[in-house]
Amino acid sequence: MATEIGSPPRFFHMPRFQHQAPRQLFYKRPDFAQQQAMQQLTFDGKRMRKAVNRKTIDYNPSVIKYLENRIWQRDQRDMRAIQPDAGYYNDLVPPIGMLNNPMNAVTTKFVRTSTNKVKCPVFVVRWTPEGRRLVTGASSGEFTLWNGLTFNFETILQAHDSPVRAMTWSHNDMWMLTADHGGYVKYWQSNMNNVKMFQAHKEAIREASFSPTDNKFATCSDDGTVRIWDFLRCHEERILRAAALTGWLSREINVFPAKLDVSLSLIFKTQLITKHTPEIVL
Repeated sequence: MATEIGSPPRFFHMPRFQHQAPRQLFYKRPDFAQQQAMQQLTFDGKRMRKAVNRKTIDYNPSVIKYLENRIWQRDQRDMRAIQPDAGYYNDLVPPIGMLNNPMNAVTTKFVRTSTNKVKCPVFVVRWTPEGRRLVTGASSGEFTLWNGLTFNFETILQAHDSPVRAMTWSHNDMWMLTADHGGYVKYWQSNMNNVKMFQAHKEAIREASFSPTDNKFATCSDDGTVRIWDFLRCHEERILRAAALTGWLSREINVFPAKLDVSLSLIFKTQLITKHTPEIVL
């Protein structure tokens, strides 16, 4: 056996022990394949959509401008004139701040068209009391709650079994009254919670209106009658048959604020029913 000359044999002076595997002090991240497998397990089935910049109308700057100006503005003498130019956009205030110029409240610019998922006729549209949302009543009996700033729908609610014909808010902004084509009336809270339903007419209800005190409300129907109801008891107090005597159908009713007069609009005719009319007590 040949050995190399001049190279001494190696000597291992350290004992050989069987060391244990080192501990993993940090969590090992899964690789890309494992991440894809986890994503497939948690996929909710929704299609990925690109972020879209929605057009919005923010009325808060004009309100803030109005609150700042009314500190030093006494009346119309201190108001600054606004010229029909784009440079005066920052000086615009809400219509309540320009009562001397009613033309400021006329809306002449088209903003947007919004379409419901189920395309059907919309019979009634009302703003919520705070002015941030829009409630629509359709022929399918659904309520659609729209965002007044970004123009997208927030909630769809099946409210009635027949087309919604009338919708009105109370003066204290706490209750919403709706009526449908079947003659039913429903009470709604501001959070769209239905608390009461009863049949007020046998035919379609065209309009409803609250009294100035919100204790009573009036409904007009295709049967040619106007009925006065107690809001709390849901009790019928009076039937006005002046519309039935004319032979025409009632389409709109309005109780004037701070008065006991009722304006009843008929087809091709408008009647004014006052508290002095015989057998009519509001």
